[in-house]
Order: sequence, then structure tokens, then C-alpha cells
Amino acid sequence: MRWVGTVVAGAVTLWLLLAYGSANVGRILSTEVGWHADLETFHRSAQALLHGQPIYDTGAHLVNLNPPVWTVLFAPFGLLEPLAAYWVFAVITAILVLGSGYLVARELNAPKWLALAAMALSSPFMGTVAVGQIYGVLTAGLTWSWLAARRHNTGQAGIALGLVIALKPTLAPLLLLPIAQRRWPTLKAALATTIGATLVGLATGPSQTWRWIEVLRHEPLSTFGDNASLPSLAARLGLPAWAGFLAGAVILAITYKRVRQDTPQALWALTAATLLFSPVAWHNYLVLCFPGVFVVLHQRRFATASFLLTLPLIGVEWGMHLFKGGTLLDHIGSSLYCFVLVSWLTALSSVQDDRDDPGQVRQAGDLGGTEHRAARAADQ
Repeated sequence: MRWVGTVVAGAVTLWLLLAYGSANVGRILSTEVGWHADLETFHRSAQALLHGQPIYDTGAHLVNLNPPVWTVLFAPFGLLEPLAAYWVFAVITAILVLGSGYLVARELNAPKWLALAAMALSSPFMGTVAVGQIYGVLTAGLTWSWLAARRHNTGQAGIALGLVIALKPTLAPLLLLPIAQRRWPTLKAALATTIGATLVGLATGPSQTWRWIEVLRHEPLSTFGDNASLPSLAARLGLPAWAGFLAGAVILAITYKRVRQDTPQALWALTAATLLFSPVAWHNYLVLCFPGVFVVLHQRRFATASFLLTLPLIGVEWGMHLFKGGTLLDHIGSSLYCFVLVSWLTALSSVQDDRDDPGQVRQAGDLGGTEHRAARAADQ
């Protein structure tokens, strides 16, 4: 069935490209800074900081929803012209996302090149680069935390996790991972780093931190189809938003139980669950989960991995082309990326631990144990 799903997703992608084309490449190459909306917002805030002006009232097209510490880190880009800042940040973002996937694949000795190519062509990746979003930095932080945990460096794992949460507080449920696995040093390091980074943000002035909180408080829940979170889906279908939050909380609780064991997919599964629970999970957020697909590939679950990598090739704009009305079917059809995110969570949650039996001696890259035969059989 997963191979069938892969073929269907691939066919939809090809049909959309032939029928409507793709705006992603044009958006990336555009010399109009307005097309790179998040970058423009970050750049204006950075310039405001460098000139001692308020960083949340800059006249940017989009409201800056990121905490002050991000503006502090982004400040060097304020020294560049807007378009130059975009190109530098775009290259950095591409390196961080694809580099994170490469490092996870290398760590697990998993097939990588076709998967990395699919990621580079995906709508979430190209959208992240085109708009100039923060998600490359977040993906790199999660990968750093994952690699550090693999090497039992609990301090570094916590520091990286804390930085990610400080930059994007809606990812705070990721703190459930060290709690579930009883990694108290990691939890302490994460909390200390989050608090420390938040204090660094005070360099913009305490009033700016309060202004940021005020901006968040007045930001409405977006029901646009690009928002893949469950609260947004619930509101889009005419249900109260709290129903979506409740469903997300249940999913988080279930995922919490599944990540108690120290398995390679734990962090990535919890990331997907956190995005579903969040009030905002734009489809580009999916790049945060991308490195997790190499866990699936390492398990030789090629059909599942192929399905996960093909789905994001479908552009998010497909809903604008096919579901333009206000009917229930239109709202469901435009919610493709909520389904995509659920698919990633389901696949990552179902991957079994692949650690070798201590009594066995295997050659590097050998996945021939009975546990893998079961995984391969389930994937047919």
C-alpha cells in the first residue's frame, strides 16, 4: 500500500507541475525582497536593533513572531543590504537542512543521496529557502541535540535543545523527551539554556520582550490551509480550536509513552507530535522532521521512506488550485499537509529500535537480524 501511495503522490506532483507549474524556483530567484517575507521581517528587526529602535514595529509586511533573542542572533545580517542578506541566509539555510540530513544518514549508515535530492526538491524545503524562514537553524539545533545524545553527551544535547526552544517557544513540548527518558542532566541543561538565551534577548530592552508577548497574545489562530496543526484543522472544519489542542495533547501523551526508550526515532517522532499540537505549524515546518526519514531508511523500510519523501513534493498551493470553495470537502482537501504531518508521525512512531543484540557480531551496515526481517515484512 505504501508503494501505491508513493505512486499516487508522485502522479499528483507531476500533474500539478504540468497543469499549473511551480512558483518555488521563481520565489527563490526573485530579486524582490517582498517575496522573501520572513527574511524581510528579520532584516528590518535587525536594522532596528542596530539603530536602537523598536524591533517589533518596523513596518514589515509580516509581524515578527520570534522572540528577541533571534533578532540578536540575526543582527549581523542587518549590516547587509536586504537582498544580499537573503542570499547569504538562503545558502546557510540550505546547508543546515541538507547537512543535518546528511549527518543523520552518515551516523546511521543509511542510504542518503536520493533522499537528500527529494528533500531539496520538496515544497517545504524550497518554501523555507524562498521565504527566508528560521527552520534551517531549528533543524540544525535538533540534529545537534540528536547527535550529542547518541554520543551520550547529555550536556550538549540539552544545550542544543534549549536553544531550539528559546528560538521557537512553541517547541517547548520537546522537553518531554529528556523527562520520558529520565535524562535529568539533559533537562537541566535545556532549561538553563532556554532561560539564558531568553535573558540574552533582553539586550534588545525589556520593553521589547513585553512587546513580543503582546504581539503573540493578539495574533489570531490562522485557519489557512498552509497551517498543518490540529488546532488550525479543527477551526478550519468549523470546530472549536480547543478540540484540536485536545487531540494534539492526546497525541503528545501517546508519543510520550513511545519515546521512553532511547531509540533513534524518538526525537523526530516527538517533533512531529509537537508540530501537530502547536497553534502554528506552517507546512515548511516539516523540514524539522526531515532527518528522521533516515531512521526509516536505516531500517530498510524503503516503501515507507519513499512515501514520506514523495508526499512533500506536492506543492502546498495545490489546495488553492483544486479546493477554492468554502465547503467541508474544500476545507479537508486544502488540509493536505496536516495529513502529511500525521503520516510522518505515524511512520516515525512505528519504527522499532535497531540496536544490535550484544551477543551478535555483525558486519558494518548488516541489518539482517530477525527484528529487521519483521520490519521488512511489515513494509511490503
